[in-house]
Amino acid sequence: MKILFIIESLSSGGKERRLVSLIKVLSKRDNFNCELLLLSDKIHFTEIADIDVNISYLKRNIKKDIKILSKFNNLLKVIKPDIVHCWDNIAAFHFAPICKFKGIPFINSMITTAPPKLSKLSKRYFFNAVSYPFSDVILTNSKAGLGSYSVPQNKGKVIYNGFDLDRIDVNQKPEMIRQKLQIRNKKVVGMVASFTEKKDYQTFFTAGEIVLEKFKDVIFIAIGDGPNLKVLKKSIKPINNESFLFLGRQQDVESIVNIFDIGVLATFTEGISNAIMEYMVFEKPVIATGGGGTKELVINNETGYHIDAQNPVLLAEKILFLLNNPELAKSFGEKGAERIKSIFSIENMVNETIAMYREFSSN
Repeated sequence: MKILFIIESLSSGGKERRLVSLIKVLSKRDNFNCELLLLSDKIHFTEIADIDVNISYLKRNIKKDIKILSKFNNLLKVIKPDIVHCWDNIAAFHFAPICKFKGIPFINSMITTAPPKLSKLSKRYFFNAVSYPFSDVILTNSKAGLGSYSVPQNKGKVIYNGFDLDRIDVNQKPEMIRQKLQIRNKKVVGMVASFTEKKDYQTFFTAGEIVLEKFKDVIFIAIGDGPNLKVLKKSIKPINNESFLFLGRQQDVESIVNIFDIGVLATFTEGISNAIMEYMVFEKPVIATGGGGTKELVINNETGYHIDAQNPVLLAEKILFLLNNPELAKSFGEKGAERIKSIFSIENMVNETIAMYREFSSN
């Protein structure tokens, strides 16, 4: 079975990591031939070079370059895929009709978030809704995503993210990371997220400053980059600057997450967060905004805490409680790791995906 995957780029991000993990496993399975189409040359996940997958590029400005449609049509003639699996909404908007016309099953994985309120007049809703009739499956990574985007019941399907347990074997031991970051005996509270409008670092930083008023022996780490980084960095009071570390984008995220005592994710919208999965598999208690798919991933009061959006006081309260109750934090972490291994494994994700593919192909 030949699968053509389409994604804008392999830049740093949750859906990009999920796709690379899927291709990595599929490429080793018998009867599967993976093709990858990138619409830009941005590649953060350089391990793709070590995977048995043929990569094609159609670099363009998809909003203006109408020639992209004929280029894609010609590519289909060469590759002759049994299934096209697309991971971006604008690409799905352009390419799904072509696949429908040619009779090629089209799997649409453009939904990766679950915003509580999504206007039907928004561009995001428009691109998604227009592509629905041309898609055979609208695949999301959370049940909440189906509702947020009003996915037709006869086409909607949920397959949870799968965590590749090979990533538990970190490249650098905790003591090496602590030495490199000059962290001695302090507790570590971390957040892994991009500095974009969907992530709420302001709540994380404000909560951190509240915590520091009562618990000095702690340091807050932010892993990620983005357009809001400089502004948010300036929001921290100078007196607290040494208690916040900004590490930017990291290749070896797992080694750093491994030194966290608590993993935080404050957001405005979320599907199934890869960052939270990283916290959980490394046995870290989680405190996260409770909306979207997070409620399907984190069990409140069992593997961590759900908090309201934009509530730094509550976030600080939960951080302080876990810092002062290490046995409870340890219990949350252990139960979280068990949950990832039993429900959110890469094996589960791949097997469910293969079963879906086989519904549309006889190869």
